[in-house]
Amino acid sequence: MAALAIGLGSTAARAQATVVVAVPAKAGAVEGTAENSDAFIWRLFTEFAAPVSKDRPSPVVFETWASDADTFSTHPHWPEPGEPLKLHASILAAAKRVATPKALAQLRAQAIDVPCNPPPGAAVGGFPITGTPAPCVAEQVARNRAQFDYIVKNKLNTQKGLAAAYAKSLDIDMPTESIALKGDWVPLPTLLQWVPELSSLATIRKLYFTATTGGVEYAIVSMHVASRQNPNWVWGTFEHQMNPGRCDYIGCFDSFGAEIPAVDPNRKAYNTQYGPCAKTAKLKAMMAAANLSPVWENYCLKSTEVDFTAPDATPYVLGNSVIEGIVGNGTIAASSCIACHSYASFGANGKPTAAATAILPFNPTGNQIPGVLTGSRTFSFQWGVLLAPP
Repeated sequence: MAALAIGLGSTAARAQATVVVAVPAKAGAVEGTAENSDAFIWRLFTEFAAPVSKDRPSPVVFETWASDADTFSTHPHWPEPGEPLKLHASILAAAKRVATPKALAQLRAQAIDVPCNPPPGAAVGGFPITGTPAPCVAEQVARNRAQFDYIVKNKLNTQKGLAAAYAKSLDIDMPTESIALKGDWVPLPTLLQWVPELSSLATIRKLYFTATTGGVEYAIVSMHVASRQNPNWVWGTFEHQMNPGRCDYIGCFDSFGAEIPAVDPNRKAYNTQYGPCAKTAKLKAMMAAANLSPVWENYCLKSTEVDFTAPDATPYVLGNSVIEGIVGNGTIAASSCIACHSYASFGANGKPTAAATAILPFNPTGNQIPGVLTGSRTFSFQWGVLLAPP
């Protein structure tokens, strides 16, 4: 897919007056390595999806990282071995719907871990809204040790600490080793409703990575990954190959790990299956060397993003059918990881300003809008700053 475009008038007029509004993000350069961003993100994937112990397939490394609740707290702590996953509703999706100072204050006052409820964009992805248990998508945000330590050591985990950082004009720039991961998990009975081709819980357990928390067994269906290796970070998004419509709207692009490196969106039917994303020999070898469970071969890299725009200044877009579509209420073709996260910031009081949070519902793409961050200090592309307690 070359571009996302709009046109006006007759067929002939549209052919001559098509306006390109965005193009799908694709692999780019990564500082300090000869790899492009597709290869780089896949290498990170084989590291954080590797089992902690060679004797058991789980937990895997990213399950042991700090959650938002562990990080943005008056008493932050690195998780002890065996602590359960902390799943919650999408905080960013909630902030996009209620981006007013009062609503955000109420959001911060709530417990991070909240009941799993039907997502707002269920209809966009053909996701069920009734059933037992109630269909839902639960989210996990995980931060690796390098990022956690930087936030805590600089006292950036509370509004008081952020206000002090603002007063000192601290230039917040996390270590290049920093990684953040956002994973979306679906209860197994709900997954059977959504993807009836799976037919049984046993099949799900063969094809998906699953985990149990709070007495509920979940399967991870999508994940965003961000690495500070570039100043604007390196962004990648993954989807399970069985996600209905995973390449809808913007297509799927993987120049390193997929035998078919480019898959165009299906324009005739939405929320259909795109088939397996067969892996290249290089990626299979990396997965084997890292001792990854075979279930991870069923996860597909949708694309990566390293720039705000294409060389001709056309905005890049990158959206996930679950994270932006179902949870974010249908914004797949109007989403940009870099653009959205570039507004992550805080003001003199240690809280994001009204101007910064007001940009969220508009799903910003392209270069930053001048003036939005006036009176703010950026928080290194990490919207977890929304959750910093007083």
